[in-house]
Amino acid sequence: MEINKKYPKCETTDTTVPVYGKCDDKFQAVRDAFLANFAESGEVGARVTVIQGEETVVDLWGGYIDEDKTQEWREDTLVNTMSISKGITAMAAHLLAERGLLDYEAPVAKYWPEFGQAGKDKITVRQLLSHQASLVYAEDAEPGDALDFDGYSTKLAAQAPNWEPGTSPAYHSMTIGFLVGTLVKRIDGRPIEQFIREELVEPLQADYILGCTDEDVKRVAPTIFNPENEMMSGGLINEKTMPCFKLLPPDPMFFATPLHWKSVNPSSSGVTNACGIARLFAPMANGGTFNGAKLYSPETIAAMSEVQWHEQDSLFGNEFRVTMGFLLNIDFNYYGREGNVGSAGAGGFVGFADSENHLSFGYTPVRMTTGSGIGNESKRIIDALYASL
Repeated sequence: MEINKKYPKCETTDTTVPVYGKCDDKFQAVRDAFLANFAESGEVGARVTVIQGEETVVDLWGGYIDEDKTQEWREDTLVNTMSISKGITAMAAHLLAERGLLDYEAPVAKYWPEFGQAGKDKITVRQLLSHQASLVYAEDAEPGDALDFDGYSTKLAAQAPNWEPGTSPAYHSMTIGFLVGTLVKRIDGRPIEQFIREELVEPLQADYILGCTDEDVKRVAPTIFNPENEMMSGGLINEKTMPCFKLLPPDPMFFATPLHWKSVNPSSSGVTNACGIARLFAPMANGGTFNGAKLYSPETIAAMSEVQWHEQDSLFGNEFRVTMGFLLNIDFNYYGREGNVGSAGAGGFVGFADSENHLSFGYTPVRMTTGSGIGNESKRIIDALYASL
């Protein structure tokens, strides 16, 4: 069913919300869940996209990009999807492995010699990609280092492991993008933002930008803080994790500013929307190929999807199932099905691939979701998707 005009009325309530896009008849439950988020959960604006095989079966966007509800969400609206950036950066590394340029079992220092300093010479690419390098912060980090890709990467290269590598896995929230991004740059020669643009974004025709220009910024909607988002209001930054975030500028709203979007921070500064996310994950759902681009072999997809550890994170305390660069389905990062692999960003941004059903999924709200993990709004839509199959 094509939706080329506003819904005259949200069908489950008296709330009227501007919604555009398309939704195949089989997936009407997804549309209903999308609308219910506005009516029942205070959704301000969002987009959801589902691709099955080569076909986009759901692509809905609606609501507004501001709390005053004066500016509608448009088809070209982008949001900063936070840690979704980590997954896209990992895709770049796996492309190099696919081409025989990167060995998962090799020491990182083979490709990035400076990384071998301070007792890190034996840390492998596999450990680095799977958040087992024990390098969650640089002790000499200063506020603003998040804006200096090369500078902070140099500090990480000189830093001793924060604890014995491989002994206690922990989500490298602020460092993994700098580490993997520099690894890609050292092997290929291109800056990570250029590699992602030329090798992933352009072949897949995905609207994803790492390092916005002034013109790009005009399309980005600032994230709206939600006090009912447990991860952001309930202790993401605490005494134990504080050193990880020392590299950030002092502005508490930094992530919602052009300063962040224009930076090259492969851990968190990428901007995109649900359609861009679904297109980037589509090859992983379809045997390595999408939009005529053959990116990964079945062997590489298996490597991207294989669990490396499943336990409570030693730093943030959440239970994770972690692969080389991605997160597997679990309550905290809920993707609807046991084998699904994806990425999630603080605030409710979600992207995943389902290779069994050949589905890729993206969800991007402008207002942080409620609850914990990916949030209640994301879960509602994902449950509706799987109820439709």
